[in-house]
This record gives sequence, structure tokens and C-alpha cells, in this order.
Amino acid sequence: MKKRHKYERVYTTHNLFVYLTNNKTYAIEGVISGRRIRKRTKCLQDAKALCHSFEEGWQNQRFVSTTLTNHQVVEAEHVFSRLPNGVTLTQITDYFLNNQQISKIKLRDAVDEYLGTKEDLSINTYKQAKVLLNAFIRSFKSQELASIKRTDINSYLRKVKARSHNHHLRALKGLFRWADIEGYCQVNPCISIKPIKSLKPEVAVLSCEEVKALLEASRTLYGGKLFPYVAITIYAGLRPDSEMRHLTWDKINLKDGEIRVTRGKTNTPRLVEMPACLIALLQQCDFSQPIYPTNFRRIWGEVRRAAGFKSGLSGKAGVDKNRKPWIKDIMRHTAISYRIRATGDIFTTATWAGNSPEIIKRHYLGLVTQSEQKIFFS
Repeated sequence: MKKRHKYERVYTTHNLFVYLTNNKTYAIEGVISGRRIRKRTKCLQDAKALCHSFEEGWQNQRFVSTTLTNHQVVEAEHVFSRLPNGVTLTQITDYFLNNQQISKIKLRDAVDEYLGTKEDLSINTYKQAKVLLNAFIRSFKSQELASIKRTDINSYLRKVKARSHNHHLRALKGLFRWADIEGYCQVNPCISIKPIKSLKPEVAVLSCEEVKALLEASRTLYGGKLFPYVAITIYAGLRPDSEMRHLTWDKINLKDGEIRVTRGKTNTPRLVEMPACLIALLQQCDFSQPIYPTNFRRIWGEVRRAAGFKSGLSGKAGVDKNRKPWIKDIMRHTAISYRIRATGDIFTTATWAGNSPEIIKRHYLGLVTQSEQKIFFS
């Protein structure tokens, strides 16, 4: 008589056992209440679950087959007796694990780590975020990031100057958005805090006479060192600091009338089409000289003063008293305003300027007349 093959049991319960078949499936066999059980599953996990399902259907409600030890069963019963109504053990476990993770980082360390992700942005963007977040740290000292609540942030924002409120809020939203992604906070406390709405002043634009004065001053002072800078910023609309600071002559293609912007505020490369008047102006320049000279601030202050604006240089307050104030980014605003007036196309202007169509639509429409744009590009 052929000897029956005996399989090795890999799992057992009160009435059932599991073994691995030659076909690499898991077989469940046994007898419950006189009924023979024979089932097959593809994996051991499913076999275990099926065993317990059969066992629980056979036993009374107070007896459940489990892989827990007696000590673990007693402890589980004690935990369940303490849970509030509607709360599951899984929810309690998830809450504990999340808080274990988010309680490990101090606010100071979190800010340092977050600022490390911003080092590739423009210098001004990085410095502003650092200043605003360091001010926030001083208010909370060595507190853990996860312990900061929405009420804490609202209390802090009430103490800052009204004109700086939205700047501080923007910096904090960036920090906590990053912290939420990294798992350092369970809930983003800034998510429902709204910025203060205010009527924004109209974008300042240079007149054609002011453009002419700036070009002439940059051409005649200091051997024309800042003439390329002024011409490109006014007619191509590059950002005066973050983009112009890194612009070199090899990125300017006079033959095709294009400027390749590779570094700047958003670090998103783009091609900027140059108008014919800018190409003609740049052909007069000395390509051996840098577009953004090392002594830029001093030269730029003198060029602005020669063009009728305040220089912004220390020691010149008395001389500049009756001059026009210089508005940050006014040359870029000028370039975009005249460009949208000439093309009438919001979307291509937005791509050209490295902005969104919504920004162009909100700020730059109708600032100059048709006759002014013709003079500007002539």
C-alpha cells in the first residue's frame, strides 16, 4: 500500500491547520462541528484570515481565535474599556505615531531646514524669508514646531505692522506647508488664515521722457557701464536684481533678437524676445564689459540722480530732497506695460515677462496710451 504523503503544518488554530501544497498554494483542512473543511488560498495571510473566520463562526461570541498572547489579550481588553465612544484602537494608534513623529523637531531646526530648500532662489527672496522667519522664532523661542497653533499665529500677526502682515503670513504659510509635507505637523495651522485685503496702488510706469533721461545718463556716466543694464531692463523687462545680476553677454543673441534667462526669481528658464530698438541700442555696447558691474550700487545711484531721481545713496539725502522717489521694479513695470499695449495679447506677454496671465491682467492693462507706446519703441 502506497504511503500517504504528510505535509508540514505551517499554521494551526483550534480546529484547523494550514499546509503548503506542491502547487505552491495554501491548503486549509480540519473538522468543525462534524463538518469537514477543505479550502485553498494563494497566500498564507489569506489562509490565516479564513481559518479565523471559520473558527469565529463556530465558537460563541465571547471566544475568538487570535495570534495574540494571553498577556496581549488582557491588555487589549483593558485598552478597549478606556476608549471613548466612537473611537477605534486604530485611530488612537495613528494619533500616537503621528505625534511621536512631529514632536521631534524644534521650530529653530525646522526653519533652518526649510531655508535650506530656498537657497537656490534669488538672494532677495531668500533673505526676506530668513528675516521674517527669524522674527517669528524670537516670539516662540525653543518651542516645538508641532505645538504652534492657529491662535498662536494670529496673536503673532496682530503684533506685526499692518503693512507687513501679508509678508509675514506668506512666509509662515510657506514654512508650515513644507512642514506638513515633511510630516513635522499634523495640521497646517496657517491653512485657514486669510491675507488682509487692501486696495493696491496702481503700478508705476516711466514716461517716455524719463526713459530717455535714464538711457542718456547711463550712456554718458562712467563710460556707459550701465547702459546695457538700463536698456535691457526697460525694453526686455528682466527683473532688475534677481535676473539682471546673473545675465551675461553669451545669453544675448542679437542675430535672432533673443535673451536666454536661466537664473532668476523663479529659476524657470525662458526666452525673451527683444524689440528692434533694444537690438540697435545693444549693438553700440562694449561686449567685454560685464552687464552688472561689481560696483553697481554706486554707479546706479549716480545714474538715477543724473536722470532726475533720488539716488538712494547714503549722504545724499540733502541733494536728493526735491527729486522724484525711485520705485522698485519701475523699469520692469514699464517694459511690461508698453509690451501689453503694443501686442494686446495677455498670454504671450505673460510668457515673455515670466508672470501669470492673471498678474498681467490685474496690474498692467491700460497704463499707457497707444501714442505713448509708439514713441517708446521708436
